[in-house]
Amino acid sequence: MFELIRELSKYKGYKQSFISQIVDKITPFVDEMHFDSRGNLVVRKRGEQHAPKITLLAEVKEEIYVVSAITESGALAADANYFSLTYAQGQTVQVETRKGLLTGVITAGEAGSHAAVIDIGANSKQEASDMGVEPGNHVTLYDDFLYLGDEVSGRVVGKGLDNKIAPAIAIKLLQQWDTAEGEITIIFFPQHNKNHLANQLEGEAAFYIGSVTRQRISPKSRGSIELGSGVAIKVADKTIPINQTLKNQLVDLAIAHEIPFQLEFLFRHRYKKLSTKIPVSILNIPIEHLDQATQVVSVKDLEDTNQLIQTYLWRSRELQF
Repeated sequence: MFELIRELSKYKGYKQSFISQIVDKITPFVDEMHFDSRGNLVVRKRGEQHAPKITLLAEVKEEIYVVSAITESGALAADANYFSLTYAQGQTVQVETRKGLLTGVITAGEAGSHAAVIDIGANSKQEASDMGVEPGNHVTLYDDFLYLGDEVSGRVVGKGLDNKIAPAIAIKLLQQWDTAEGEITIIFFPQHNKNHLANQLEGEAAFYIGSVTRQRISPKSRGSIELGSGVAIKVADKTIPINQTLKNQLVDLAIAHEIPFQLEFLFRHRYKKLSTKIPVSILNIPIEHLDQATQVVSVKDLEDTNQLIQTYLWRSRELQF
């Protein structure tokens, strides 16, 4: 899982966008794959006849700034394409130019109305142009994904990890899939398409893979969310109608198979209400510094999520809604 997330964290430019990296990795393992009319990537791995079916929802985002202007002093002014994350001062970035990738750093600057001002080491607008920079160039976070501690701790630090965890879990499931386990449909969707997914859910259950901020409320509080303590099974949500029977089944399976889990009692959510016809559960991955560009996650939490979904399929014929 570590290597998979590290590969997904590497920005490869216009010719290798995040979604095309996903396509490359899943193509050998799926039976069907297409983009629907809204731009969602829908893939299916068929199972044996009468095998259980589930749908996995995995949000994908490409957090890219676009150079909008070059100042007379050689700094770059850049705006976000559609997201609201603001890069922190001192953050290292990469600028994709016609001559290759340039390293830059976010700095306070004269273009205060822009989302980011980037110093690439140029002393003038002409120098920046000679380095290959022009309006329209993409800017992304510099890749420095690595272990925080070591492999035993299992914690990793990187940029925008909340955008990588759902695709990583989905890809890993496809790579390990046994047709005897059942049929899985995975919908990789951009953030703005979430409210149009209800009619595409198939099977006995759907699992929305998301993220939750690490919470240290109190040592005895049920609301505490910790890294490395397992997948966070959400109890209730204001926007997604969580099926309580499905939620209870997942908890029972996790206990029976000794899969670490946590119960999430946080009800904040940034999306509008979603209505579904099949049972839905939310499985969130704890993330440290969720609202920051640099984040920390535990690889073990991702692996526990993967194991819980597979365990559900193994036992789904015995479960009753």
